[in-house]
Amino acid sequence: MHDKSISPQKQIILIVDDSPSNIKILNDTLKSDYIINVAKNGESALSHLNNCLNVQTNIENSTSINQNQNDFQNVNYYLPDIILLDIIMPGVDGYEVCRQIKSNKKTSDIPVIFITAKDDIADEEKGFHLGAVDYITKPISPSIVKARIKTHLLIKSQQDILHNSISVLEHRAELLEHKAELGMLAAGLAHDINNILFISMMIENLPAMIPDNMEEKLIIDEYVKTTMNSLKMGRDICRGFTNYLKDIGEDDMIYLFPSLLEPLNMLEKTFKVKLYRDLQPNLPYIKCKGYQIKRVIVNLFINACQSVERQNKRDITIKVWSDNRHIFFSINDNGPGIPDNVLPRIFEENYTTRKDGNGIGLSMAKKIVDSHNGTIECLTTIGKGTTFILSLPVFE
Repeated sequence: MHDKSISPQKQIILIVDDSPSNIKILNDTLKSDYIINVAKNGESALSHLNNCLNVQTNIENSTSINQNQNDFQNVNYYLPDIILLDIIMPGVDGYEVCRQIKSNKKTSDIPVIFITAKDDIADEEKGFHLGAVDYITKPISPSIVKARIKTHLLIKSQQDILHNSISVLEHRAELLEHKAELGMLAAGLAHDINNILFISMMIENLPAMIPDNMEEKLIIDEYVKTTMNSLKMGRDICRGFTNYLKDIGEDDMIYLFPSLLEPLNMLEKTFKVKLYRDLQPNLPYIKCKGYQIKRVIVNLFINACQSVERQNKRDITIKVWSDNRHIFFSINDNGPGIPDNVLPRIFEENYTTRKDGNGIGLSMAKKIVDSHNGTIECLTTIGKGTTFILSLPVFE
């Protein structure tokens, strides 16, 4: 994430295009609202970004207020907030420019919008695969360009706020590393928020769906509804979060277990899995901390989704039944199963086999279930899948 602690008042757009007429249209459209920098080919664009990075490094390392004063005041030396990138250019084309931008950690978070005459679906897919956030075809519509830029800059601003918040949380967690219980609580909260925010990022799909007709409006409404449900779920989890190992914080309440499965309706759409439900009718009530049990269900479901992400068929089955003393909930996936050497350790804190995992989800789930006098176990068969079974006492 490039440093915005040193920046001009207006946001900066870098236009990369070898066509003077296109540059003029874009400049005339945007110059009243943004600072415009121009590169007339791919080599110039990459050179400009490298110069910005060098100047920024010098400013950040400066120990004198007057050092690099001219660089600090020259807006040509600031990294752009967004890049409008033509694809077909002599020499280094737009695809290669985008690839290099996204491969550099210091520029990878700058949104790139392709502006091109290429309108083939394969070209769009290639652009998105390289990391572009949007794709606008020529001839250029000034109103469309302005709307897309405004939307992506807003999304980027929210992402920066989120990154900064996460950085603060990570720093605080480091200070609390010798306080195991507080550290576990903070990590558990961060884990849940990460899951919720992943779903909330669906809102990034909106800019590519600027409404031209009522059918697209309905699609956007559905995305917004799903995102709002996700945010509400995050709010509810945070409300119930204080200490799930002690009898403080969220109050126990009476629930019908199926009502605790509501988050799965949203998650099913997000992860694009096929969810099968088998719920016994006339189930008895349970008494529990509802938001905490939802956390367990969400984590088990996300684990199941991750286990089937490489399968041709992504099937997940949930069952709920009762023996009049306990409510049972099971979730089964058709993933590769859990190896014998891994299975005994899955509920350990900080144990994970995923490169992007943190070993929090299952250990947190077990502690929540234990605090409710319940049980959680795992059954797995290599090549056939995994089943987690949760039991909770019935309310009498």
